[in-house]
Amino acid sequence: MSKRKLKLSVSGILFLIAIVLLMGAMVAVIVVLSSNCAANSPDRNASVPSAVPSAVPTEQAAAPSAEPTATAKPTDIPELDPIDTAPAATETSSSVIIAPTPASTASPTSSAKIYTKPSSAQKKAAKKGYVYKDKVNMRKGPGTNYDLVKKDIAKNTAVTLYEQQGDWWFLKCGNNYGYIRKDMIKTGAAPTVKPTEKPKSTATPPPGSFIGTVRTNSVVAFRESPSTVGSKVIRELKNNDKVIVYYKTIGNGNKEWYYCEYGGKKGYIWASFLKVPSGVPFVE
Repeated sequence: MSKRKLKLSVSGILFLIAIVLLMGAMVAVIVVLSSNCAANSPDRNASVPSAVPSAVPTEQAAAPSAEPTATAKPTDIPELDPIDTAPAATETSSSVIIAPTPASTASPTSSAKIYTKPSSAQKKAAKKGYVYKDKVNMRKGPGTNYDLVKKDIAKNTAVTLYEQQGDWWFLKCGNNYGYIRKDMIKTGAAPTVKPTEKPKSTATPPPGSFIGTVRTNSVVAFRESPSTVGSKVIRELKNNDKVIVYYKTIGNGNKEWYYCEYGGKKGYIWASFLKVPSGVPFVE
C-alpha cells in the first residue's frame, strides 16, 4: 500500500482558522449568557417579598390620621374676653356657650328699713336742713311708690335730718316724720326771710277786690308771676295770713292762680292754697 501525502493550500489553511475562531466565539457567548442568567435569578426571587411589607405599613399609618380630625380642637371653642363680665351667648359648630350673668343688684331703697320715728342714735346724730325746692312731697318710705305724708312743702322750710337712705332722707318736717328725696334737701340752717309790713288794711279792700285767707300746713310762696318755673318768690306767707284778692287767672301747667296784694306788693298765689269768697272774677 502506498502512502499519499496531504497537501493543503493557503486558502484551506485560512478556512480552518476561521472555523476555529467561530467556534471559540460561540463558546464565549454561551459562557457569558450562562453567567448572566445565574446573576439575575436571585434578584427576581427577592423582589416578591419586598412588596408585601411596604404595603402594610402604609395602610396602618393612614388609619390613625383620621381619628384626630373627628374631635374638635381646643381652639375651636372661643375664649371669653376677660373684660366682658356678661357676654352674649356664643355659637360654635357643635354647641352654644352661655356666659354667666352677674347677679342683679337691687336699688338702694328696695331693701332699706322703713322708719316711722327716729331712734335714739338717729336723734343724737341729727342735723339741720331745709327744703331746697318749692312744692316738695314727703312720703312714708324712700320711694315714689310710697304714700304721701305731706305734700307741696314750700321752699326753705326747715327740717331735721336723721339718716340718708340711698337717694332719700329720713327726716322730720313740722310734726311729721317721713322721707324726701335728697336732691330736694340741703343741709344747714334754713335761710331767713325778712318780714315785710302787713297790708295797710284788709278789712276794707279796694272796690272790686276780696279778702282771701292762706290755707297751708307750712308756708306758701307769693310770686311775681303765675308760675313755679322761673318766677321769683316775693315772700312766703303762713297759714291764716290775709291777702287782697283781685282776680283769678290760669298760669303754667294750666293751674289756677289768684292775683293778690300783700304788704303793699302785688303778685300771685296758687289757688289751692287760698280760701276766697265767691264772686272773684276770672281774667285770661
